[in-house]
Amino acid sequence: MALAEQNITVEADTQRDGVTIRCVLLGLLLVVSVNTWPIYGLYVVHINQMVFSYMAMALMIPFTFLALVFNVLLRKYWPSNAFAPLEMAIVFSMGLVGSLFPLMNFTGLIMGHLATPYYFASAQNKWSEYLHPHLPSWLFPTDESGAMRLFFEGLPPGRDIPWEIWVAPLFWWFLFAGAIAWTCLCIAVMLRRQWAEHEKLPFPAAQVALELVQREDKKVWPPLVGRKAFWIGVAIPMTVICWNMISYFMPDFPRIPITRAGGGVTYLDISRFVPSRYFYIGIQFFIAGFAYWTSLEVLFSIWFFYLLVVGEVYTFNRMGYSVGTPGLWSSSHAANAWQAFGALAFMLFWGLWMSREHLKGVWANIRGRQAIDDSEELMSYRTAGIGFVVGLIFMVGWLYTAGMELHVIVPFLIGVAILYVGIARVIAESGLVYLRGTMMPATFALYTLGSANISAASMANLGFSFAYFTDAKSLVMASMAHCSWITAAIKGRKKMVALSLGLAGLTAAVTSVLFTLYLGYETGAYNFQAFEFRTHPNILSYWVNQMQTYNPPDWKRLGFFGFGVVGMALLTFLRYRVSWWSLHPVGFAIMETQAVRGTIFTIFLVWLCKLLILRIGGIALYRKGQPLFLGILVGFIMGVALSAIVDTIWFPGSGHSVHHW
Repeated sequence: MALAEQNITVEADTQRDGVTIRCVLLGLLLVVSVNTWPIYGLYVVHINQMVFSYMAMALMIPFTFLALVFNVLLRKYWPSNAFAPLEMAIVFSMGLVGSLFPLMNFTGLIMGHLATPYYFASAQNKWSEYLHPHLPSWLFPTDESGAMRLFFEGLPPGRDIPWEIWVAPLFWWFLFAGAIAWTCLCIAVMLRRQWAEHEKLPFPAAQVALELVQREDKKVWPPLVGRKAFWIGVAIPMTVICWNMISYFMPDFPRIPITRAGGGVTYLDISRFVPSRYFYIGIQFFIAGFAYWTSLEVLFSIWFFYLLVVGEVYTFNRMGYSVGTPGLWSSSHAANAWQAFGALAFMLFWGLWMSREHLKGVWANIRGRQAIDDSEELMSYRTAGIGFVVGLIFMVGWLYTAGMELHVIVPFLIGVAILYVGIARVIAESGLVYLRGTMMPATFALYTLGSANISAASMANLGFSFAYFTDAKSLVMASMAHCSWITAAIKGRKKMVALSLGLAGLTAAVTSVLFTLYLGYETGAYNFQAFEFRTHPNILSYWVNQMQTYNPPDWKRLGFFGFGVVGMALLTFLRYRVSWWSLHPVGFAIMETQAVRGTIFTIFLVWLCKLLILRIGGIALYRKGQPLFLGILVGFIMGVALSAIVDTIWFPGSGHSVHHW
């Protein structure tokens, strides 16, 4: 039984129905918070990775406090000064933009890319021979006086941080990051009405955020928060996390396994031809809180196609068939990775085809004829259309100037479009805040063209693209789509919202860079024990090895890409043309990645719960269950915050991870 979710619309406060100075200041304070304490927590205290999902925990913790403590107190004791729903939506959207930058989201990887080529260069990896000649001076700081070594190992007493060598390279990298974010925002604005109103994608993650900012007359709590079921939900993850925190002080104390981060989860071995980590029993409260707002069809599709891909892995391994190594950061089996990427490509194409009437109206607006009312958008369609073209031209020019050839840029950016827009649409439909693409644009370009047809300079640029165009970085487009949806869902004037988001991005970039550089030179980036400063060299070594090969296009991989396109086309046809066909094709586009493996058991449990709820009590009972699952989400957020506080006070340098997929 499928459930058609209804988009939430919240009326603005008539006294504060637009961007206010105080909400922008509060948003900037949130942005600074998101770009400081998570960096310190991971690099120094060694606690959870707080920006690992599309709804960053580093954002959800302070925003939950603002919505359910700070603003509730204002409503109770100073109601005339409480923040209106639109103001809180702007604060949240600014936080979404700000959370794009810290740690592995962007700044950490960029800093790793800039410093790693010098610090880890050796005779064995041949970086000085193959990599250093292709490092543009305007993009990479010089290693004068061992500046990169000092960044990794820390400054000696009396030495100052060499800020000046970083200014120019970081300016150009972050200008490029701004172009990426701006282009994604323009795309999100042009597609928002099609996705939200014509296709009625539910945006589950955004709906949850709006539930925290809604208000009812003469009540201080948001509607769902004021119910008993909400507090029961809060108690469930809080009890589990508090119980497990006892083991922080008493290592032999038994733990309740909830996620792989917490340890102790049970893995199921079903066959020697299927890796054991494909099935583990663990509950991811963070996923459950969002997934309850997802339709039954989509939830079923995700775990059904996961089982299907496990069957494919079993068959391939049993037969000894392989198309080669899966590559960096993709599905564990290359054939499945390319198949799913083909499905994602068709889903994007089909979505654009279904949007053709809407896009015709957008094009008319761009040409100056007002065919569609765009007053509720973050910017006019004309601004978005022109901005998209300008942003795209800038990105192409930047990549070409950096050394990437035009014939490499084309498949690379096609891969980017498939990944970014495709994953954003999947998240808008599924609410999966942990999600990765099955492949990266650089991998797509490499095997589509063949290493024999890619120069060393282009290969180096493909390697550096892991800092800004990897599978996980598709969160930029997803965040912009959610910002556009949230601010359009709340009635009111939004003329200055886009400017506020830009200010949030600038503040986040400056804050995250300055704080990361300071901690690096103060304590030594190698001591961060973070992927971007330790494991990172493996990525560059992979591309140096590719420079030494002369392979043609990989037709096996491209063949599976074609299978994915055909398979997705068939599934889409059945969904639209066969009345009894209820299998949603979205699960075929994501299939199997580490993120899906880590959450699939929870997705199955939420699907089963919703199925039983709807069968027993229908939509009325489903709505009664919303406060419970919202409480589970909030309780987990509070538990992660409490664990971080305990680690900071009692276990600095040896923290505990409770938040991961």
